[in-house]
Amino acid sequence: MVAVIHKASEGATFKDRAYLARREQALKAGLLWGAYHFSSSKPARDQVKNFLEAVDWNNKDLDHSKTVFCLDFEPSTSGPDMTIDQAHEFVTKMKEVTGRWPMIYGGNMLRDAVPHHGADPILKNCPLWYARYRDTPIGIPVDTWPHFTLWQYTDGKVGPAPHAFDGMERLDRSCYVANDAAALRSAWPFADYFKSAPAGTDQNA
Repeated sequence: MVAVIHKASEGATFKDRAYLARREQALKAGLLWGAYHFSSSKPARDQVKNFLEAVDWNNKDLDHSKTVFCLDFEPSTSGPDMTIDQAHEFVTKMKEVTGRWPMIYGGNMLRDAVPHHGADPILKNCPLWYARYRDTPIGIPVDTWPHFTLWQYTDGKVGPAPHAFDGMERLDRSCYVANDAAALRSAWPFADYFKSAPAGTDQNA
């Protein structure tokens, strides 16, 4: 285990109050750290504001330069789903504020939302964290993402092993495209991911 990407917020109002304490614990343990926002149909700017407040973006005592920021684009648990236009607005605003594109997480809903032919002109800038609980990450919209960056291959029950850690019976788990811990640490937080694929990867996986 090398990294944790922790839920920070959802919609326009929910914040995980344990986020900052767990961030500190993870960093002290030597883990890489990331934060994700679970999307909804609320106005995208309100969701960006909620997410940045949840991660304490304006706290100058916190170093966010090595934190992965991620939009979780999947069916909402707090109302209608985020639209692709709202996703465009969310990631663009995040780029304006933070200076880098956030990662985007998704599976079926994301695959259905991006163009089937040709690249999504905005989301192509965002590293892909792909959810597909299969032996291989099939179905990636390769016109937009020639390769995944992270692949969530199991929810701890469905998908290939390994699943659990000692003391944890069920846990979402992901792997890095290069499948190399040193390479992952070097690439984190993927600010320059789109310039080239990691060496030795299959861009059409």
